Amino acid sequence: MIYEQFSKPKGIIGKCVGWFMVQENYMLNEWTLSFLNLEEKNRILEIGFGPGEALKKAAKYEGVELFGIDPSEEMVETTLRRLHKESAPKQICLMHGEANELEKFQQPLDKIYAINNVTFWEEPVRTLSHLRSLLREGGKIALTLCPHEEGADDDTTEVLGGQLRTLLHDAGFQHIEVFIKPTNPNDSVCAVAMN
Repeated sequence: MIYEQFSKPKGIIGKCVGWFMVQENYMLNEWTLSFLNLEEKNRILEIGFGPGEALKKAAKYEGVELFGIDPSEEMVETTLRRLHKESAPKQICLMHGEANELEKFQQPLDKIYAINNVTFWEEPVRTLSHLRSLLREGGKIALTLCPHEEGADDDTTEVLGGQLRTLLHDAGFQHIEVFIKPTNPNDSVCAVAMN
């Protein structure tokens, strides 16, 4: 039941899970965004934005267009309220759904990222191939994970890094790099690649 709340938070428990995600992912948001070299006027997509903390950080860049998709209606509503309260840019579009359901954008995206949610994707290679089709040539993607499941340790992070590298390769991405960062309860991994 709690595991489901992390993939699709809803109700009172979902709000608590959202709060936990804010606390847990603060450093991961900063770390992930640092690999994307965000710039003014970038078109940026976050997959599984949860409570929207990473989107808030990306919104600080002048003229960016932000997009986000999340499988939880609760997170979409909560994040929209929070971003509007905090004067987020007008160029923001949040959607309810799964990453593989995204339709083509009017213009290609510059950057895509996902933090702690790739493990919830049913068909990750197919989803990544679809996301690659939405990126401009030379666009970047960053996928970050910190394993929390029972029995996970720093070796789990190393394995996940290899798996992320393989998924990105199989989806057609290039220049794949994998980075490990010491975090609690286990090390975190970020795989970065280019289209």
